[in-house]
Amino acid sequence: MEKDFKEAVEQSKKAMKSLEESVEGLTEDLSDNASEVWSELKKTFSTIGKKLDSASENISREGDETSLEAHLGAMEAKENVEKVKDSIEDFTVKVADSAQAGLDAAKLKAHLAKMEADDFWEKNGKDIKKEFETSKESVEKLAVEAINDIGSFFNNLASKFSEKKS
Repeated sequence: MEKDFKEAVEQSKKAMKSLEESVEGLTEDLSDNASEVWSELKKTFSTIGKKLDSASENISREGDETSLEAHLGAMEAKENVEKVKDSIEDFTVKVADSAQAGLDAAKLKAHLAKMEADDFWEKNGKDIKKEFETSKESVEKLAVEAINDIGSFFNNLASKFSEKKS
């Protein structure tokens, strides 16, 4: 399970990096407003990357607590992606189409989604920990699925982005 977990983390980080590089290549052409939105999204990507790194480190450590931290970190990274998914998709489509309208809304959605994700983990973290204690294997599978979903999302988006650029 540890090997699958780490491979899923690496694939997800690679896909996220690929999307970042694709958009980064166009940043010279972005308006100031779009550059601000992109800067905010990169911060979100950084947060997600750190959660994935932490999860990958914790999965290798001995003990149920670090294992729990690894799986919770993976699920939190997925929750962060889910909360900003629409904003990221909207932004990349608008950049690829060279559209300016709607970028303020995407920035606001991303910020609100981040706040919602933070609230979610603050309110539900203890319940998730209890669930983990009663069903460790189930949570491990959910964590790997969550990380795989992250990788798939970024791979699909990068592919769509590349198609629109062409």
